[in-house]
Amino acid sequence: MAKIVAVATAVPAHRFSQTEVLAISRDLFGPLLAGPKRAELFERAGVDARSLVEPKQYYLDGHDFETKNRDYLKHALALAEACIADCLAQAGVGHAEVDHIVSVTTTGLLTPSLEARLAQVLPFARTVKRTPLFGVGCAGGAVALARAADYLAGHPAGTVLVLSVELCSLTLMPSERSMTQVVAAALFGDGACAVLLAGRDSKLAARASILRCESRLLPDSLDVMGWDFTNAGMKLVLSKRAPEIIERHFREAVVGFLSAEDARLPDLHRVLLHPGSSKILEACERALGLAPEKTRLSRDFLSANGNLSSASLLFILRDALQAPPPPASLDLMAAFGPGFACEQLLLRFP
Repeated sequence: MAKIVAVATAVPAHRFSQTEVLAISRDLFGPLLAGPKRAELFERAGVDARSLVEPKQYYLDGHDFETKNRDYLKHALALAEACIADCLAQAGVGHAEVDHIVSVTTTGLLTPSLEARLAQVLPFARTVKRTPLFGVGCAGGAVALARAADYLAGHPAGTVLVLSVELCSLTLMPSERSMTQVVAAALFGDGACAVLLAGRDSKLAARASILRCESRLLPDSLDVMGWDFTNAGMKLVLSKRAPEIIERHFREAVVGFLSAEDARLPDLHRVLLHPGSSKILEACERALGLAPEKTRLSRDFLSANGNLSSASLLFILRDALQAPPPPASLDLMAAFGPGFACEQLLLRFP
């Protein structure tokens, strides 16, 4: 069992309404947004606003992959430092007391990885362990928490810092004139999150505990989401099949997962879903027969921030901790990512 001790988030300064993003997208994609039905895509996305790392003109000017990846590093370092400082301050823990850093991103390519670069400028111990994750996409927040919990199972007095930084706007490819790029413009935002976890023997107080984790790869689904790496950059792969696959497999996955802890769907106080899109949320709700109140935190997050890829679920975890349920309540965290995989964690509140 791993204890969740503190969560902190950081978003960039440039704030855009969905109306402003639609206007920028009309300039970028032109004919693809001709007609009212195409514009309605932005209204149906479930996003009202989001924060982005660059001002409007940056996106209108267009940049090559090398430039955008360099800008990713600059902004990622700043956002990561901010949320790490906040997270550790909340817990009353120094950088040198962190035993292991699990960092996750899917929107920038860095070698050395982000946490290695941070360790050169922040006072982490020289012996801090590091696990950088890439390629798990929107499920990355759940995967990072699960790997942290796995580590703490074997190091019950330890501490792990989970860090997610996603700058989705820097992956936009206006030169790729496709509706997938339009959908990306309608959905994605930028942000970072840090979560501090501790093992069961740590004296740090738990705001919630991770009881169980599971990763389940779904059949015939490699083409559902991911990247195609091209000369122009990271080209988004996003299949229309995703909601149908979720409706077909999600309930079975959740029921089996809960049964290992002698729990059932009615026992869940809330379901914290990665909000890939409003359609993904609706598919999850239909599959589990959920009332809207059970997933309200996910819908509220999507409206205020857009989809932040791996960081989304960690932001929603922050919101869940800020509105804790009655003692001993159970929350399910779930996300879908490239693979196509269903990642689940079961939380219990003290």
